Amino acid sequence: MHLTIKMEWLPVAALVILALPPMQKFLEQSMVTHMLVQIPALAVIGWFLGRALPENWGNQLAPWNRWGITGMVFAIAIMTYWMLPRALDAAVAEWYAELAKFITIPAMGIALGVSWPQLNPIAQGVLKLEFWATFMRLGWLYLDLPDRLCANYLLSDQRVLGQLLLLAGSAWAITWTLRVTFGTRIINT
Repeated sequence: MHLTIKMEWLPVAALVILALPPMQKFLEQSMVTHMLVQIPALAVIGWFLGRALPENWGNQLAPWNRWGITGMVFAIAIMTYWMLPRALDAAVAEWYAELAKFITIPAMGIALGVSWPQLNPIAQGVLKLEFWATFMRLGWLYLDLPDRLCANYLLSDQRVLGQLLLLAGSAWAITWTLRVTFGTRIINT
């Protein structure tokens, strides 16, 4: 028997795996894995779901999502909410907040997948710069504050997350600078 798997079903399978209680508990036991693994994974799953949608679906959204602006505003609003420490605490403590996370973050990824290609390259650059700045601001905030921001996570966990966000932001800045300075050949080789 030959089993064929449609590529469109892989993001759905990944979403189901992330929603399983053992995986969910494992990823949410640490602030680092919650913010740097689970949440980005949910967004990437949404991105792939958005890219797998039929083309006529995007055409029906076109009047509402001209140049990708509406989708990006939607995605940024969701991203901003889930960066709040109170939102992370609620997702760990309350089932309805956890359900909201598993719905809204993939929806953000879908909006990004549909809207990003429609954005002007200048708008893409501005958003990349703002995402980088957000990494750096949050990293500095989590690292520098003497009190913990999330009630469900230790201060040491918060500091490790701050260091990793600053490290990721720095790597992103170096990569982006090399790409702008020398072109894509140096990064792709």
